[in-house]
Amino acid sequence: MERKKGVVFLITTDKKHLNQSLLQMIDEVALQLTVPFEICFLNEKNRLAESILDLATKGSREIIFLPVSLFSTAEISQTLPERVNAILKKEPALTATFLQPLGSTRAILYFLADQLAQQPNLLPQPVLLIAADTANSATFYEEGDALAQKLTIISGRKVYFAGLLGESSYKKLLAQIKTPLLIQLLLTDDDLAAKVTAEIYSLRGKQAMILPSLVESYHLEKAMLERLKKVGCI
Repeated sequence: MERKKGVVFLITTDKKHLNQSLLQMIDEVALQLTVPFEICFLNEKNRLAESILDLATKGSREIIFLPVSLFSTAEISQTLPERVNAILKKEPALTATFLQPLGSTRAILYFLADQLAQQPNLLPQPVLLIAADTANSATFYEEGDALAQKLTIISGRKVYFAGLLGESSYKKLLAQIKTPLLIQLLLTDDDLAAKVTAEIYSLRGKQAMILPSLVESYHLEKAMLERLKKVGCI
């Protein structure tokens, strides 16, 4: 007999700074679910445990965790499983399934490829993808670099991937790449996106063309649906 599922939408961005379009997308996805769900802001104290227990009271036995983010930060790939496993030790009837972030979905790849296809191609500008990382997250860069390589092949442009911190930060790449760039922000924090945008224009001026935000499209919604269909929640 199949175990009843429940979905936890995991949000790492602070609620005060989250792009409201993203919450609307989650609501739209939730309307299509055939199982109970909870929305969990990971920085809210006790919210993770509350989400799991609330789903358990609704009859869910397999708790499916979907990160509403594009890449694996240390919080998602390391801290989250540890926290969940600690909670489930006290709830032996429950099991956990961790889905991958959204950056490796076809929906996101097709969106980015379409963005680049719409740009003038007489002198193909290189592309810089910028996402929010955390310190010491190797998985974050592995996933981001894999996406950049696919886009390089599809678009015929050199695509770079950068975070906000350390040796692979977007500021260091901007200093190394002297040619004009197409820049795609992959950020869900409105304040952070505004700050990064201002810094890019300060550093590069008209040499940088920032493409429309992923969060303002419906493709994040499509990416969530893609993940949840594969585990039988829609």
